[in-house]
Amino acid sequence: MAQKQLSEMSEEELKKNIKLVTVAVAVITASILIMFISAVYSYAKKGFTATVVLPFAFMPIAIMNFMNLKKIKAELDSRNK
Repeated sequence: MAQKQLSEMSEEELKKNIKLVTVAVAVITASILIMFISAVYSYAKKGFTATVVLPFAFMPIAIMNFMNLKKIKAELDSRNK
């Protein structure tokens, strides 16, 4: 399924996407935080394992979603002016 460009979306679609991406960012950030706490605990008990790397591997996903959220908000703001 092809994704529409932000400029082609209606304001209603943009608002819906803001809600969706906000929830996604919150869930991903919470997951990364839990993984980070788990990694610190794992590192303290067992030393370096693959779980130590996981939070850092998932950070780009959170960053990309956060950047998309900012783009959607900017597009919606530009239409309201």
